[in-house]
Amino acid sequence: MPDNYGLRRIASVGAELGESPVWNNQSGVLYFVDITGGRINALLPDGRFATVHKSAARTGALALTDKGNLIFTEDASVAMLDIGTGNVSQIHAGVQEGAGYRFNDGACDPQGRFITGLMHEGPERKSGALYQFDNRDNACLITPEIALPNGLAWSEDGNTLYFVDSVACSIFQATYNAKGMPENIRLFVKTPARLGRPDGIALDEEGGIWVCQFNGACLLRYDRNGCMSDYVAMPVPRPTSCCFGGKGLETLFITTARFGMTAAELVKYPDAGDLYAINPGIAGNPGYLFKE
Repeated sequence: MPDNYGLRRIASVGAELGESPVWNNQSGVLYFVDITGGRINALLPDGRFATVHKSAARTGALALTDKGNLIFTEDASVAMLDIGTGNVSQIHAGVQEGAGYRFNDGACDPQGRFITGLMHEGPERKSGALYQFDNRDNACLITPEIALPNGLAWSEDGNTLYFVDSVACSIFQATYNAKGMPENIRLFVKTPARLGRPDGIALDEEGGIWVCQFNGACLLRYDRNGCMSDYVAMPVPRPTSCCFGGKGLETLFITTARFGMTAAELVKYPDAGDLYAINPGIAGNPGYLFKE
């Protein structure tokens, strides 16, 4: 049976394409991006909403570092934001030439490297890929031929990588070795086409995967065996990504989008692009940090 788990709107953001939420457990700040707006936003502990960085480029992926800073993508390049000073430094100038390419979602692996998916705005068939970046400015292609790479997460022991191909409506899993190379890539679950496309994901402490269904107006949870266990109806059609945070990592934060909606749809769903949260009764995994 559907359960809304205390679903609530927690911030009026109006993001065109909200994405990539990350929780800083030390400061109690939730960071997330507005891709098309080129913004890195923050929900502060006192409930205030702030923009901490504005770029002329599309800001796709975001992750925390071990020093409390943010590593993020701008179009097809990777940069670092010093939270204390606001200074931005480039990590890598880019891996793909040509219009229409940008990095999308991203996360840090157990070894402290940043993994992000390159996509074509088209997207074209199998035009996307996963790339790995380390603190020595090295870039490495690790998984080619993905139509639209999206959410990324690792199992608690770090040995299994989960990633989304939104066009394929699929979540894949792979054995993840110490060098950061996915092996034995296989289908974990194919989400129902009637419920939109899978987007961002988050893992809970039981090994369950929560996935936002873009254009499906819902979140789904699959247990570690790939069986759907939960359905959460959303009041807006385009949930995009989610992460656990708050006290004890017991809150699941959810970003949404208004990108591509018609004028009539925006009238019907005026809160599209805002930030939401639920308390599903199970805590999340803390995730990993980029090693500066």
